[in-house]
Amino acid sequence: MQLRSFAVCAALALAASPVGAAPASMNFTAAWTHVFETDLGEGGTVALSGLTVTGGATWGLSQTSSLGLQARVDVDNWQFDKPTGFGGLTPWQATNRFSLSLPYAMRLDNGWNVALTPSVESTGEEGASSSKTLAYGFTGMVMKGFAPDKVIGLGLAAFRNIEETRFFPFFVVDWKLAENWRLSNPQQVSPSGPAGLMLSYQLSPQWELGAGAAYRSYRFRLATDNAVARDGIGEADYMPVFAQATYRGQGGWRFDVYGGAMAGGRLKVMDHSGDNDIAKDDVKTAPAMAASFSTRF
Repeated sequence: MQLRSFAVCAALALAASPVGAAPASMNFTAAWTHVFETDLGEGGTVALSGLTVTGGATWGLSQTSSLGLQARVDVDNWQFDKPTGFGGLTPWQATNRFSLSLPYAMRLDNGWNVALTPSVESTGEEGASSSKTLAYGFTGMVMKGFAPDKVIGLGLAAFRNIEETRFFPFFVVDWKLAENWRLSNPQQVSPSGPAGLMLSYQLSPQWELGAGAAYRSYRFRLATDNAVARDGIGEADYMPVFAQATYRGQGGWRFDVYGGAMAGGRLKVMDHSGDNDIAKDDVKTAPAMAASFSTRF
């Protein structure tokens, strides 16, 4: 059911995009993430493995503006063992996220740039009612380029995400601090939170090393037969802290490997309205690893 809603949103997004013309560029990313088994605060364990696939295209509308279409699919497999804080019941199993966005960018005078991105997302446990999984929102950014490698700006995001409305400002940066050193945002802004920060060092034209952190808060509709809260809401909060190695190949592709930890984790189950907590527990810091392949053409 989630996939059906996503297909409808995809059709509407395609109708709004200039698909009659060849795109100026296209992109594709596939990523795998694994969070190793760790203890829950009140007893029991949890682990997570996830796969993310992202693809899209960008069309030039004029010499100073462009419109893109981005689609993303996340499939997360949660593994719980005797979670005492949830009455020994599995709070949720596999969760899926399907999202579409239409990023619009315009270049202004004197190095100023504006980016506006409406988006829609469906996120829920397998078996959730598709009509109750939708989230939507809008992100706006204003950036100032002082040089090709010195860009700074501010953004504001607003999302209606499964019985909750969230607003948050965030910092935009892509700044060369010194020879081979750069400060940038490692993740995109989404209903799960702002982009985070990463400090990187360019070893060679092909190799780059980096370290960073971000804050993530995923919210999703639970299945209609969920053991803890039927048709309720699940939420997972944590802070990824990571080190990253990147290899850039010829032709616009890159391969990234990550190692780090998921810190400050907290899991929560709420009723269908999100007004009342039914059960929650803290998650001990867990080692994590990830890898991704991306290309532009």
